[in-house]
Amino acid sequence: MRSSLANWPGGDAIVGINATLIDNGMPCVVMLASDLGVNGRETREEMEANEELKQRVEKIRLVAGPMMNLGDVKTASVPKMVLVSAPTAGGGINTRCFIPDRVHATVGVLAAVTIATASGLKESPAHSVVAAPDDGRYKVEHTTGDMEVFLDIAENGSIKGAGTIRTARKLFDGRVFPKVTL
Repeated sequence: MRSSLANWPGGDAIVGINATLIDNGMPCVVMLASDLGVNGRETREEMEANEELKQRVEKIRLVAGPMMNLGDVKTASVPKMVLVSAPTAGGGINTRCFIPDRVHATVGVLAAVTIATASGLKESPAHSVVAAPDDGRYKVEHTTGDMEVFLDIAENGSIKGAGTIRTARKLFDGRVFPKVTL
C-alpha cells in the first residue's frame, strides 16, 4: 500500500485531489478540506447537504479502494474519507470523516490514530496543516470535541507504537424518577 501518491506513476492525485492512502488501524484517505472547496469547519449537516462534495468524495473513494488492496468498495464502509484542516480549538489537526457518504458524528478512535500518523508524513496533505505536538500526544479535533491519541515516534521518524489516551464519551442522557409511595 502506498502512504502517498507523490511518486505514484499514474499521477500525484486521485481525480485531481492530492491524498494520502494510509491504514494504522483504519483504512483512510486523507485530503485537505480546502482542496475539496470546504474549510473543514462545516457542520455535519452542512457537509451532508453538499451534494457536489459528497459526489467528489465518493468518486475518490471508489478509486482509492482498489489502490489500498480493499477491492471494489462500492458497498463497503471503508476506506474512511478524511478531510483535514488546521486545528481550531488548540488541538493538532481538525477533521471531518465520511463513512462512506455520511459524515461521522464524532471522531472515530482508530481513524484518529491513522490521521495523526498521516500528519507525520511530510508528503501528506495532513502534514501541511498539523500543529504537531512535541510529546506525541495529538488532539484530533471534530465539531463535537476531540480524540487524544499518542504516537511513539522513533528518532528516524517511524512509528514505534500508537494508542488512545481516552475513549470515554457521553453515550446518552437519562432521567431518574424517584420511587413514589402511595
